[in-house]
Amino acid sequence: MGPHRTIGIAPKTECIKGVVACQCELGREKLLTAPPYRMPVSLPIPEEAQQRYQTAPCCRDVEQYQCPTKQIYVVFKSPARANEVFSKVFPATTPIKYVKRKLSKLLSVSNSNLLLTKNRTVLKETSLLKELKGDSCGNLRIDVFTKDSEEFSLSSIPMEAYVCELIQADAPKKKTIPFIAIKFKVRNQNTTFTRSYHSIMKIHEIKKNLGGLFGVEPDNIVLLRAEHPLKDRMALLDLDYDKYGITEVELLTKNHEKLNFEKLYRENPINDVISVMVPFGNMVKHVNVEIFSDAMKKPYLGGYRNIHTGTEYHHAYTQTPQKPEKLPAERKNCRDTQTAEEREKIYDTAYSRATQMNNPNVFIPNVTDRIVVPKQYETYEEMIERLNHNHYAAVIQRAFRHYQFRQKVTRWLAECLERIARIKEEERLEKEALARRLRKDLITKTFPRTREDFDQLYAMVDRWKHAEIARISQLHSKGPKIAEFTLLLDKEVELLRCIEDYRVQVKEDSRKLKERRFLEELSKPIAWYGRNGKVVQMETIEIQKARKLKELYNSIIREGLEVKDRIELLVDLKFALQEFRHPLAEEIITLLDRECDLLVRRCNDHQLEFLRRRITAALIQLIKTSELNSHVTKLKDIRDFRKMDNGNLYLCEMCHQVKQYEEFPLNTLMNGFFVCKSCSWKDVHERLWIDMTPYKFILRAVQRDERRRKCWGSLAFVLQEKDIFYIVEKLWHSHSAISECSDITELRLCRWHVNQDWSPWNCFLVTVQEMKAHLKLEHPEQVYDEDLLQKIRTKHNLAKATFEQLLSVNRRFTQAGDWQGVRAPVTARVEAVDRL
Repeated sequence: MGPHRTIGIAPKTECIKGVVACQCELGREKLLTAPPYRMPVSLPIPEEAQQRYQTAPCCRDVEQYQCPTKQIYVVFKSPARANEVFSKVFPATTPIKYVKRKLSKLLSVSNSNLLLTKNRTVLKETSLLKELKGDSCGNLRIDVFTKDSEEFSLSSIPMEAYVCELIQADAPKKKTIPFIAIKFKVRNQNTTFTRSYHSIMKIHEIKKNLGGLFGVEPDNIVLLRAEHPLKDRMALLDLDYDKYGITEVELLTKNHEKLNFEKLYRENPINDVISVMVPFGNMVKHVNVEIFSDAMKKPYLGGYRNIHTGTEYHHAYTQTPQKPEKLPAERKNCRDTQTAEEREKIYDTAYSRATQMNNPNVFIPNVTDRIVVPKQYETYEEMIERLNHNHYAAVIQRAFRHYQFRQKVTRWLAECLERIARIKEEERLEKEALARRLRKDLITKTFPRTREDFDQLYAMVDRWKHAEIARISQLHSKGPKIAEFTLLLDKEVELLRCIEDYRVQVKEDSRKLKERRFLEELSKPIAWYGRNGKVVQMETIEIQKARKLKELYNSIIREGLEVKDRIELLVDLKFALQEFRHPLAEEIITLLDRECDLLVRRCNDHQLEFLRRRITAALIQLIKTSELNSHVTKLKDIRDFRKMDNGNLYLCEMCHQVKQYEEFPLNTLMNGFFVCKSCSWKDVHERLWIDMTPYKFILRAVQRDERRRKCWGSLAFVLQEKDIFYIVEKLWHSHSAISECSDITELRLCRWHVNQDWSPWNCFLVTVQEMKAHLKLEHPEQVYDEDLLQKIRTKHNLAKATFEQLLSVNRRFTQAGDWQGVRAPVTARVEAVDRL
């Protein structure tokens, strides 16, 4: 057991000082009325005494419990609404789960739906507030989210809910004492008695103790103070007591039952405070007398340990102290021993041996005798020369050094082989990554799906056109030049037309897929896990209606039907839509009648294509109408669309539509939101046929390296692909600064000074192999020549002039520590979790 650990069942740790609570129930009952033990002068605690398990209150020297009285000021913020802030004071030892529970009650939000984050990290419920890192003043800033994007308002919390808590938190605390003496006055029996209780006890525990003493129910006991009943959850520390820890309380019973005071002193407890009546003239005065009980110091007598459970049991010591020895231990010269057990053992020789000299009466055989003859005398120098210790020591040393050398060679060989294997593995991974990248580019060029993919195709056409123009310009004759340019124009127009047709087809397929997913999500039943762990599904009336509309949509988009089957399908659909009383349903019925007439007049599918598209669009609009399908309002897309009322909206100057800021292209060189992404992509003058894929790859490599280096305050997370294109193309001219390599797939933007965060004015455009060598340099100015250094300084100065506004932004965010909010919010990961 460590010296800073307290054993016990204290519900409120801030009042435990100088005492040790008991773990067992019997020890707890004794502790409720036990007197306070006066702590002697602190002596050095032996190690064996620190490791013992303390089972009763005594004067053993223990560390006083350091109770934290510090309060933490917590500020709650909602990233969705930056202007709403709620602040509250909590004790430093409050767990996160109690903070969530308190905040969910104030916001009227489910506790399981609430998320508390700090620096983009979801806080664990078992963490304490004092374990979190705050600002220089000790305050905490916590972001509040909900898992299913449920709306809440921090400004709706009334101020009265926490003003009193702030005042109580700042108010000075009164001095706490371990024990409080309560003087009970029984009103209906005109009797007074005094008992001492621990200061951490609650009123309901005192009632339970008194009920056990007097043999009455605890709920039948009422404790009054100043004619006001005391609450059961109130602690004794909250009562007003004097400097000696004495307070007065009135006691009465609800049914006016008389208490038997003979049971009160049956236990004969030793109280720390007793009330004595002293005659003073013609009156009697009550005097409180404090009793101090000095406990003895119990020695350690050993014990034993259970080998199966590991529990240690120590020998107990009696209450009666042992008699002191007549002679102190330091004056003893003898050795105290216990009674030794004596055993006798007879030893005999293995066989008979001669013990006397040879004489005529005794025959002693001399077969085994050995005659010792002295040799020639040998000096010490001769012995050293004969033994030749130096020679053998040199042989041993030579062998040991050879062994050490073999061990080193083996270790060097293993390291060399490991390094070669690691280099080969890195090369293999780089080749695989390059192959995956080329394969992905090939698939993207063959089957484009997004705007970036079509930009890549347009960029390929543009590069091909410029190459053809350069080739045609080298011709000398004017006639062939004109003919070649005419053919080039026709080929370019044909290529652009094919790409545009394919883009329209992809857009139409994407729209159909989106509608199909919308209907699947709309008709999906509600599911949850039951008590047995199995999935339980439920279909409401709204879900059944949505499924019926989905079946209507699937039947109307069916293709390859005969004319007769198509007419029967249209008639059935017409009767099904007559249930809906809505103008949109009537319009669809009119369109269905028109298609029936055209089918009777033998119109083919090509002539009815636009009419069927109109019917399908009207039916989708009917399904999305909340008046006919109320379940559609619970979908995420509709909820996000409705949240646009409270978001930051901007006007597009080309399409004149109000959109959110996510719909506008972002880069650090722009001054505002003017043209949305759709209009900028459609406009030929605004659109640049540039393949942004390699520049996006360079940006992701920079961000990945910055995350690995734990540099969350870097500007790499703010720049966009267009900014990287400007840095690579305009500042470094798409060439490596060292080898002049122009292959964009091999170029990387690494740090110039490795120990500083990446920024446009602290980057270096080199190849992959050059980057690996450059990142090993701590002082690059001492390695490169002056011409290259002057060139790099010029590039960095141009970058500072171009991205000048980022200097102030970087300085402000770095000093404030708010760089965590610049990155993606936590809800981006929370919403990615699949829910049933």
